[in-house]
Formats: sequence, structure tokens, C-alpha cells
Amino acid sequence: MNRFKPQSLPTGQVQTFNASEIVSAVEHLAELGKPEALGAVFDFIKDKKIGELIPNRFQVEKLLSDGLSGGAAALVGLAQEHDPDSKIIGALQARAWKELAYYASDIGASGAKDAISNAMDGYREQYQSNPESRIRSGINLIGLATLARQLDIAVPDDIDRVQLATSVLSDLNKTPQAARGPQFHASRAEAFVALDDMDRAQLELGKLAQDPGTSAETLGAVTRQLRHLWKINEKSEQGVGIIQSLGAAILTRDFDVARLPFDDVRALAEEPAPSDAQLEAILGRDGPVSYQWVKLGMESAQSVGIMRTAARRFGTGFIVRGGDILPALGDELCVLTNAHVVSSNPDDKSESPDNAEIVFEAADRDRAYSFSEVRSWSKVTLDATLLRFNGEPPKLKPLPFAKNLPLADGTQRVYVIGYPNGGELSFSLQHNTLIDHEGPPSGKPLDGSVCRVQYTAPTEQGNSGSPVFNSQNWRVIALHHAGDAKAMRRLNGREDTWPANEGIWIQSICAAGQN
Repeated sequence: MNRFKPQSLPTGQVQTFNASEIVSAVEHLAELGKPEALGAVFDFIKDKKIGELIPNRFQVEKLLSDGLSGGAAALVGLAQEHDPDSKIIGALQARAWKELAYYASDIGASGAKDAISNAMDGYREQYQSNPESRIRSGINLIGLATLARQLDIAVPDDIDRVQLATSVLSDLNKTPQAARGPQFHASRAEAFVALDDMDRAQLELGKLAQDPGTSAETLGAVTRQLRHLWKINEKSEQGVGIIQSLGAAILTRDFDVARLPFDDVRALAEEPAPSDAQLEAILGRDGPVSYQWVKLGMESAQSVGIMRTAARRFGTGFIVRGGDILPALGDELCVLTNAHVVSSNPDDKSESPDNAEIVFEAADRDRAYSFSEVRSWSKVTLDATLLRFNGEPPKLKPLPFAKNLPLADGTQRVYVIGYPNGGELSFSLQHNTLIDHEGPPSGKPLDGSVCRVQYTAPTEQGNSGSPVFNSQNWRVIALHHAGDAKAMRRLNGREDTWPANEGIWIQSICAAGQN
């Protein structure tokens, strides 16, 4: 099995390294620590389809000036610093090959064979040499063997799926009761999937989804494994329902920020709901009600897009009915974003509408739409730009606006959907409270035409232009435009500051358009 090996290159020479190393970097930012050192690797891989890296013999070449080599070197350095005996590196490389094998059915037999073979070699080594990873390595070996058989790829004779799954369950049964946490339930669930016992797998996944100690990362990893490695959603309606229910669990649990793959967002928005019994089994007694709330939110998420140019991703925008802001536009679909994101006004120091485009990744990540600007309000006032589509608009629903703001009594939740730092579509749903606003009946805005809204929500740079929703019926109350984790000036004429995020009341923008 290949190892990471640092290379010293003359200035200007091209660095070559494995795609598997890049995937490892993305998947293990948190485990390796110092994630800022790996930013260049992340920036490269997040816009790439894994399949595009396969045909070139798993090699990716970039000039040193692109910054990618620096990111790869940082990965090597961090791994060596924290893993002098190469134990972590072996696990990372096995994981990386598995990530590539996830997409084996899309990249052709040659690439699939290489990815699965390397992944199985890595997990076999971990299974035999590292007792601490024996259970997870065994689970992954079974899953990879299953995937290989589905693709008519030869599997080593010494891997017996039933025997290995039974052995894994035997090892798991030795786990003390007090230590039976999220990983225990996740591993048991996969072992039962390997034995084609989907009812018991679903029972374990319900325990996983409802365990207070389960993280968003764990739920996401298990869902991805079940979808791409075990492909349970392709085998039965029960499997489809499990994937959808776990996606809903990620969004309804008490996580600061949740992320879902675009396929899962689309399925939650468009596919029929699982049965009430299945939702209750995985999500708990309130599962059916929670799922309907999630479904409405995912339908809204499809109308939220990433703003980009040919070179970068830089903000968020969302579909609106143009006539809700400029009456003359009637039912024409438009995009609303911040003036500091897109504007033709030089004072806004933002991207020109001529260069910008938007992609609604939760609906169709391969289709981009360009614009012509119809109206903009300076970033020092409403900080809003309304954009018309060039050509045929997407067949998506405009987001409806709330007529009124919720009470600013410290109990009302708000939701933010956007693309922080130009990354993945993210959902800030749980720890978000409306803390103040300048709207009626008691608001005192400094400028009567600009009413601002403040809320606690873990938003990041790049969420500019995101819709802010009320919690009652997923209607837009504000256009997110700023945040300060330490010192945002308070509203209604107050001089003091507090940690807050800020949006422009959507009805202030509508009023400006009608004048």
C-alpha cells in the first residue's frame, strides 16, 4: 500500500500526488487538527466530482503557484507530526480509497477495481494489525466486498461476508453497557445490513439517531456509508425510507449547523415520505410531524443558490417573485442577494452582474444561470440587489415573504439556509433566536426606510445573501447581510453592542421597490 511521502521540489516544478490523499484531507480536517493549513486542498476538492479524478490514474497535477501543493504538503507534515508510526496514515489512506470506491459505479470498471482493491487492502491491514479499529475495519471490508460483487469485481477468497459480520457482532456484544454509544449502534446497524436483516438495522439506527451523544458528523458519515457503500436505497423501499429519515434526523437534532448532500436534500423535498411507523422508529414519537417540517424546509432550500464566477464561489442568493419587490415584474422569477455580493455600483465593491452566475445545487448542480441587474440598493442602506435571469429561469418556486416580523421576545426561532464561505449548502436551524428588530409596532429605526433584524445564528462569511425564515411556515422575514460574533451594534438607537447576526427586513426591501 502506498504511503504519504514528502517531496522536495525545485521552484516551479509540478507536484504530483494521489487523489486519495486529497480526499483524506477533506474528510479528516477535524481529526488532523489545524484545518486552516489544509484550506488549499479543501478549496480544490469541494468543486470537483470524484469521478473526474479517476481516469488520470488517480493522479492530480497542479503548479505550486496554485496553492494546492502547499495544502498537500501540509497534510503530509501534519500526519507525520502526529503519527510517527504511520498508524493514522494507514487508516486515512484506507478511508480515502473507500471514499473513491463509493462512486465506483459511476467511474467505470477499471477505476472501480483499483479503488475497491486498494481500499480492501488498507482495511485488511487495519483489521489484522490494529485491534482498536478491528470492528470498523471489518464492517468496511464487508461493505467493500458487497459493492465489489455488485459490480462483478473479484473479491479475495478469504473474505466471507456472513462469517465476518457474525464475528463483528460477537466483538460488539462484548462492549460494556456503559460504553455502548453512537459508534456501537452505527456498527451494529451496518453488521445487520450485511446480514440482510434490515429490521434490526433500522432499530439500531433509531437508537443512533436519538442518542444525545450522536454528532452531526457521525449521522452524516453513517448516512453516506449506507447510501454509497451499502446502497440500501437501491434495494428496497425500507432502505429509501432509512436514508430519508436519517437526513431528517440531521436537520432536526440540536446541531448548530447541519449539512446534507444535494441528493438527500432533493429526495427530502421531492420523494414521498416514509411511513409514519418508520419515521417514529428512527426519529421518535414526533417523527411524522418533524418530517413534514423538514420537507417544507428542503423545498425552500432548492430555491437557494450559490453565487459564483468562473474563478470563485462567494455568496448566496434565492429565488423570489419579482413583483413582490418591483410590481411591474409580476410573476417573473428573479434572484435576491446583497449589494455587497453583486452590484453594478462601484461603491459597493462587489461582483458585477455581468460576471456573476448562480447554481441551485439542491435542484440541479450542473446548471448555471446568468443575470441582468434590474434594481440595486446600496450596501450602506438596504444592501440588496434584485437580478433578472438571462433566458429561461429555473423551474423552481419563489420563496414567499412573511408580512410581519415575529415578536422580539427572545423565544422566536429563525432559520438560515446558505453557502458559508462558498462551501456546501448548510442549514442553521436550531440555535437561532430572534433577539431584536426595528419593525412595527415598537421599532425605532435610525432610517425609517431601513428596518433591520438581529438574531443569534452560527452563520459564516459567505452566507451573505441568504434568506432568513420564520419558524412557523418557512416564510422569508429578512435578507441576511452581516454578523459579528463579538460586537454588533444594537438596534433601535442603542449605542452598545452584542454578539449578533443581522438581516434587512424583507418588507423594507419590498417598500423601497414600490416607491
